[in-house]
Amino acid sequence: MAASNISGLVSGMDSNAIIDAMKGVKEIQINNLKKQKAGIESQISKVGTIKSAMKELSTFLEDFKTDDEVITYTGSTSDEDVLTVSTGAGALPGNYDIEVTQLAEIEKNRSSAFDNTTSEVTAGTLNITVKDEDAVEIEITEGMSMGEVADAINASDAEVFASVINDGTNVYLQVSAKESGHVIGEDPNSAIVITENYTGTDGQALNLTQVTTAANATLTVDGLEVESTSNNVSEVLEGVTLELVEEGTVQVTVQPDKAATRENLEEFVSMFNEAFIPISRELKVTEDTDYASSLAGDSSIKRLKLAMQTNVTKIVGGTSGTWSALSEIGIEMDPTGKLEIDSDKLDDALDKDIAGIADLFTMEDTGISDRIIDLMDPYIEDLEGTFKDKVESFNDRIDLIDDEIDDQRWRIEKMVSRLTMQFANMEIAVQNFNSQGGALAGLAAV
Repeated sequence: MAASNISGLVSGMDSNAIIDAMKGVKEIQINNLKKQKAGIESQISKVGTIKSAMKELSTFLEDFKTDDEVITYTGSTSDEDVLTVSTGAGALPGNYDIEVTQLAEIEKNRSSAFDNTTSEVTAGTLNITVKDEDAVEIEITEGMSMGEVADAINASDAEVFASVINDGTNVYLQVSAKESGHVIGEDPNSAIVITENYTGTDGQALNLTQVTTAANATLTVDGLEVESTSNNVSEVLEGVTLELVEEGTVQVTVQPDKAATRENLEEFVSMFNEAFIPISRELKVTEDTDYASSLAGDSSIKRLKLAMQTNVTKIVGGTSGTWSALSEIGIEMDPTGKLEIDSDKLDDALDKDIAGIADLFTMEDTGISDRIIDLMDPYIEDLEGTFKDKVESFNDRIDLIDDEIDDQRWRIEKMVSRLTMQFANMEIAVQNFNSQGGALAGLAAV
């Protein structure tokens, strides 16, 4: 008789239950391995969270290494009817006397009068050269209307706008430069050069003529003569844009913006805390701490926490202003290691020496920005960083656990197969024994 699992049909023994119980004991080992794996995966996730926050802080500090990123400057003018002022990266403090002597103008060219926009333009070509750009050719085909010529000009690569003007009696094609001014040092009439070539005989020639001559803006800044092709002047004062409105004389002041600078410092504190809190949280040990899934016992994380606290609180050497430590301007460390701001103390520092605050962050090598960046780089480096090595080590452990789980499953399958066969054979043996016993009993009765 072939061996099969007849589960106690003859013997009365529930072999399936016995096999399941023995299988369950073995699966406890697999579940423990899965729990170990889940703990390591949790550690990998937490390392990723810390690394991501540190990278964001590092990126922020890369910009927070220049005075104009720490200290925000604002510009003002004595007469906004003459010009307005805006500031950006690179702005520095100063006072300037500025006289606007001429505004920049856009060159405009206008055609002769047409009856309406559907009036036919004589076939040929227009060659349009704007400043020192290459000439652009626009083809006027037979039967093309004045409105269609305007559309063709606008669809071309020429840096001009074409429009139609109606004076109530006639319509005109107008071609205007997209940008004001002309190449500095060259003839203003060269801002737009239009050459008309007609090959057709029907329709009307455009006969474009200049109606507005291009002009560059001119101004003096503390007596220094400046010429600009635009009324938006951003090359004269670093980080400062002057928007010229009309001719006149004004005083322009660029000075620190205390409110905006406070916001910059608040952002630094926020970015530091966002990087520090996950580290501090993982190292906190309580009676419920699970070392298998947390980073509480990780010595490299402990060293990182201590180094971050040290580098953000210690003296900054070589500063030229009043301040040599963050605590002096009201940025202090609370008992948990997070940074917090003493508002009154910071306000006093901003009033007393706002420029000196920048030194705390921008000093080369010794400044807080460089110190923290140098500290974090070995941890967050994608190719050879500490965190990369740590995650690789974790993944190696996971691979070993996966191999062990596969091995345990293989062993369970073998065990189940073996026990099933053994119990089946036992049932066959019991059945045979019972059959022999019955036969002997029959013989005895004869």
